[in-house]
Amino acid sequence: MLPCAMRPKNRAALWEILPDLLRHSGIAALFRRIALSASCLAVSSCDDLRFPRDPRQTLETVLATEAVTVAAVDNPPWVAVDGEGGPEGAEVDLVEAFARELGVSIEWKRLAAFEALEGLESGDLDLAIGGFERKAVTPVAGAAPSYAYFHEALVIGARPEVPFPEELDGQLVFVPSEEPIAELVRNEGGTPVGEWSAEVALAAVPHWQLASRGLLPTGIVLQRAEHVVAVPQGENAWLMRIERFLRREYANMGERLREHQP
Repeated sequence: MLPCAMRPKNRAALWEILPDLLRHSGIAALFRRIALSASCLAVSSCDDLRFPRDPRQTLETVLATEAVTVAAVDNPPWVAVDGEGGPEGAEVDLVEAFARELGVSIEWKRLAAFEALEGLESGDLDLAIGGFERKAVTPVAGAAPSYAYFHEALVIGARPEVPFPEELDGQLVFVPSEEPIAELVRNEGGTPVGEWSAEVALAAVPHWQLASRGLLPTGIVLQRAEHVVAVPQGENAWLMRIERFLRREYANMGERLREHQP
């Protein structure tokens, strides 16, 4: 019961005495207790609210064990697996630099592409490399692509002394044996050949090979590719750590590929 002096005579007076009303009724104290309980709950559950999270604790495990398990899929010059030695290639160099940054060792697994992506789903692998394209990784359950850290274009290059064609109709086009793109040349009306002779003025190559082969771009693009690395799906803290590294290193990828090109 409010003291008589605090009883309002009309609604306007009620708003004037509302603060005193709350103090006497104990409602304010109740609100304070509720707010305090909510704050304590938020603090105690902060570990459950961390973002990004790794449901399998991949990043924490890699750092704690000081080891990362990586699938190497043969696909030169991205990854070359040959003989008894360790893998080589542009992405191998990247992973080795990443491992040094983390202060961990690498356990390499030589696998075919599909086996590597399956290994990510089963939890046997932390990372898979091999010049993967985003479109190849995305449909595989349990595997997730990184952001497309390198955009590659298969282009037609020309010797500097010849006129640049607008179309390939009737043109001979050199296709390196390691580049399975002869069908793309045929689709554009060109004739693929396997010998880089004086009679052949054009070549179908990845854009990053143009300078090293002494070619100039003609503006004809046969195909584009978005290259990624693959990680276990849902391991977002691990993925973000890798992507942060890739964003610093992607600018040198063309040079790395040229160093390892066949």
